[in-house]
Amino acid sequence: MKDNRKNNSLFLNKLVDIIWKIFIWSLLLCFLHFGRRIFLAERFSIPTESMKPTLVPGDHIWVNKMLFGPRIYKSLNFEDHAPLRCFRIKGIRKIRPNDLICFNYPLGYDEWTKIEFKINYVYCKRVLGTPGDTIGIKNGVNWNSNYSGTIGVLDNQLEVQNTPDSILWRKTIVGTMPFTIPNMWTVKDFGPLYVPQKGITIELDSINRALYGPVIDFETGGWPTEEMASYTFKHDYYFALGDNSMESKDSRYWGFIPEDFIIGIVSGKK
Repeated sequence: MKDNRKNNSLFLNKLVDIIWKIFIWSLLLCFLHFGRRIFLAERFSIPTESMKPTLVPGDHIWVNKMLFGPRIYKSLNFEDHAPLRCFRIKGIRKIRPNDLICFNYPLGYDEWTKIEFKINYVYCKRVLGTPGDTIGIKNGVNWNSNYSGTIGVLDNQLEVQNTPDSILWRKTIVGTMPFTIPNMWTVKDFGPLYVPQKGITIELDSINRALYGPVIDFETGGWPTEEMASYTFKHDYYFALGDNSMESKDSRYWGFIPEDFIIGIVSGKK
């Protein structure tokens, strides 16, 4: 009888030890999994043709969070229209023109001219402009005042250049932001447009109020009034386009991306 009790006790001790080890390893694996997603890299899939031919539907991409620095949430309140509260750990380098980035879509709740954060509403585009750049499109071709090379897929931009306006209008893609000034710019001729940089002050006329109204509303909670003669930006912003120039929903239409909305830089695909 004593031997049976001893054997049972040994068995229970071993069972508890096994369960404890499984629990510890499970915690460690969870920590490594979520730690990797938060601090190192995250995987996303491409659902549309907006980045074709660089990325096509079904591609899986790795977004490197160490390059630009991982974004750390200060609040986990992701209810509808809740503002983003976060800070960013210093990364290896800044975002550059021609980088591919993943970010939260700036018009998270699809209200035109209203910048709002929405979790898991993620886009992938190519950077045309970084804070302080002046960018534009001339006869369908992208340009950046601080970058001398080609930005994006030139063949796709030449397709826009060579497509008659009558066909572009039928595709309903020719008109661009700012929509409060109709017919100001098109996908063939856009800009020049200054990309907001933190601490820089601009003069506000009717055109700049239309161009930067969503940014000012995002930063202050109100659209700029006619009495406002100037404005100093509180944050950095980016401007990004899809490589498939004829079929991409991008900054040409919805404007600037707040820096806090950026998840990271695409470092490869699988």
